[in-house]
Amino acid sequence: MKYQDWLNEANSKTNEALVSCLNSQHLDGWSENHITTKVMESIESLGLEINWTDKAQKVKWEGFKLKGTLETSFGDIAVIVKVWVTSDRFVEGVAFYEAKRQFFDEKWKPKGFSSIKQEQLANIISKTHASNVLLYDVDLEEKTACASAVPTALVDELARAKLAATSGRRLHHYGDLWVKFLGNNLLGMHLDFRKESVDEIKKMSCGVDGPLIIINAAVAKMKILEPKIDNSFINKNLYERLTAPNEPEPAVKMEPRNDGPDGPGM
Repeated sequence: MKYQDWLNEANSKTNEALVSCLNSQHLDGWSENHITTKVMESIESLGLEINWTDKAQKVKWEGFKLKGTLETSFGDIAVIVKVWVTSDRFVEGVAFYEAKRQFFDEKWKPKGFSSIKQEQLANIISKTHASNVLLYDVDLEEKTACASAVPTALVDELARAKLAATSGRRLHHYGDLWVKFLGNNLLGMHLDFRKESVDEIKKMSCGVDGPLIIINAAVAKMKILEPKIDNSFINKNLYERLTAPNEPEPAVKMEPRNDGPDGPGM
């Protein structure tokens, strides 16, 4: 599969997961924790070993989620990538996504991403510069869905101006589709390679402030190399492997976006 085809598939799977979650909103399906888990299950269904035909990189990855119910205060995704540059040398990088959902009024008009809090954004920025706010949205009128990512620093400035949480869908235009961010991470790019940031994100997976989802990946920069994955830092008492069970088709069928993964379009 070509890289662009993978992005298209990942975007389609993500959108279907968003619609399925909104359809089950009466069962708390439209909660950030539930959406994040379902979106990651849909991405995992595309395969945990990736060998794009038009890229030099080979990728192996695995997802972990907090054990137990999803009644936690976390809606986050931590990405930890070991980038192999030779057969015995690597660098590690991290990225972080804070998930926020669209809120709707009684007529299902978008009100904005009301759970955005400036204090929380500032805390995330202090951990890594490779952090983004992941925005979940469904447009019932247009029958489209979108998961976009916006750099946390931009959302932080908007939050300080009292604009981030009440901007309807305008916030999407400050970023791009999330699958493009994730695709770059899996290529070993757009990561924070500072040791203190890597250590901080890894430490989070061992304590009470752990993210809901951990994406643990290894990427070999050339196909002659083997991407050796290491999950020894994962606290198995707190985390379990993410699985992707077969799910029914969403009740509302989404039309494919005209621009595909080239931009949020909302």
